[in-house]
Amino acid sequence: MSKILKECVIKPLSPEYLPIRINTEQTMVGRSPETQIQDELCSRKQVCLKANLEQGYVLVKSLGLNPSVLNGKELKRNIGYEAVHGDILELVPGMYKYVFDFIYEPSTSEEEKGPQTSKKSSSASSSGNRSGSSRTNASSTSNGKRSREESSPKEETEFVPKVEKTSKRSSSGKRSSPSRSNASNSGSEKRSREESSPKRSKQAASPVPVEKRKLSLAPTTEGRWEASDDKLLHIFTSAGVMASEKVAAYDMDGTLIKTKSGNVFPKSIDDWQIAFAEVPAKLKSLHRNGYKLVIFTNQAGIGKGKVRIEDFRQKIESLVRKLGVPMQVFISTGSGKYRKPRTGMWQTLCDRQQKDDGVQIDRARSFYVGDAAGRPELKKPVKRKKDHSSADRLLALNVGIRFLTPEEHFQNLPEMSWTKPEFDPREACRLAVNEPLLVPAGASLTGSGQEVIVMVGFPGSGKSHFVREHLAPKGYDIVNRDTLGSWQKCVVQMELSLRQGKSVAVDNLSPDVESRKRYVLVANRAKVPVRCFLMDVGYKHARHNNEFREMTDRSHSTISELVFNSYKSKFQEPTVAEGFTEIVKVKFVPKFASKSHEDLYRMFLLEK
Repeated sequence: MSKILKECVIKPLSPEYLPIRINTEQTMVGRSPETQIQDELCSRKQVCLKANLEQGYVLVKSLGLNPSVLNGKELKRNIGYEAVHGDILELVPGMYKYVFDFIYEPSTSEEEKGPQTSKKSSSASSSGNRSGSSRTNASSTSNGKRSREESSPKEETEFVPKVEKTSKRSSSGKRSSPSRSNASNSGSEKRSREESSPKRSKQAASPVPVEKRKLSLAPTTEGRWEASDDKLLHIFTSAGVMASEKVAAYDMDGTLIKTKSGNVFPKSIDDWQIAFAEVPAKLKSLHRNGYKLVIFTNQAGIGKGKVRIEDFRQKIESLVRKLGVPMQVFISTGSGKYRKPRTGMWQTLCDRQQKDDGVQIDRARSFYVGDAAGRPELKKPVKRKKDHSSADRLLALNVGIRFLTPEEHFQNLPEMSWTKPEFDPREACRLAVNEPLLVPAGASLTGSGQEVIVMVGFPGSGKSHFVREHLAPKGYDIVNRDTLGSWQKCVVQMELSLRQGKSVAVDNLSPDVESRKRYVLVANRAKVPVRCFLMDVGYKHARHNNEFREMTDRSHSTISELVFNSYKSKFQEPTVAEGFTEIVKVKFVPKFASKSHEDLYRMFLLEK
């Protein structure tokens, strides 16, 4: 079946950046809030992209101070190059890699043909293979097609497309005609033969039922409520909601509505009003343009029993009536995977729409609007309090869709600066791979003889994992307060192990001088050297680790924020003056049971 190019997108090979839709007019890509790229090596207008849907390519021009790279070849400044589906663009050499993704739809003429016509077309195609192959070769030369191995854009930095030649365009848009190698021609012929073969045709035709299904989708006829996952998630789907590739998603409080009373939290279920005068008209315009309108809201008060779900359902239904557009509302009532910035609500939306309607959401054409954007306090020109969290912005980052504040979206105000989270899990994973486990680099993991190691670190910093993985196999006895019940019992067990000639690792929090002193004194009385191993994990990192463990290990006991704050307030940096022969810092190196666990760990799990 012949296919019509519908649109072109570049998708990042790294999950920390966002996909970008390429217009048929000029699309500038570079250092900007939209791309999340802040590196000054990348210019604001690094490359200019222009989609030619009729001829099936994207025109690429490098404009930045540093050259861009297409399929491993540096681009000359202000010269047009042709890119097609599967090509790799590096905005800066070796950095910020994107894959070109072309989205096709079946041609109308093909769909209108009956079964008999299709058979005739198939026969004509098979009988004319030789002439079709010749035409393909000619077309390959004139259009600058390249022989290359197609590969999934989901493959990350290991993916290297095999390109024989990158065709150029002059600034006027005319193609140059470089000679093609035999390998390139044979590659084009091979691709042409595969496309004309019955097996390949079936693969190409597979999206057709989905397309037809989408065209015949019907909106919901009445509103309905659902509760799932032990009532941690409530979903309202109003009448008229229809599946769509494009999603316009919103936070509720502070974005679509605000309190009438002026209080931060509503005094009653009726204490609300539309936040911006532009809201209803904006939503109606998006609905007319084919967007599915969605709300994601955190409502922990319901889970804690402070708000009745029956009352809150009435509030949601009243809001949807007031806005006058079909909407689907997702309500998180707990602290688990559905609470923003975690992606449980978004994933439920995607999974249900794909399963029920066969419609996959296009992240490049979707966006999320919220007021929890991490913006600092503003005193001039208009006084504004700092945002209570960054949950909305971080949800968009985790999902990989564009983010806007309500002021940007509804009032077209310029973007404000925001405060990045203290801990970035993506950066932590990168450093864990590239840096040594122990600092200083010459530090020894185990002593040459009997010794005591006192571990120091936040809960969730990886102390227990470290001693089990590295010290217990070397014969160290592990002394742990959680197991023994008190520090006094830890001291008794430590003395017994030292009398038996064993080395000991004390696996407790030990935040201050006083809590460490008791173990140093025992080691000194036994005339055994004692070292301190300090986990190089900060407050936010440790809390992130704890949230991750709670989400992936049901047996893991919950650690309250109070425990983390208590450790933080008591912490005193260990020194050799306390009696340690050496202070060694230990890097946290995460290990994952599955790829899904790794993907989860790389997300922002904390709200600020």
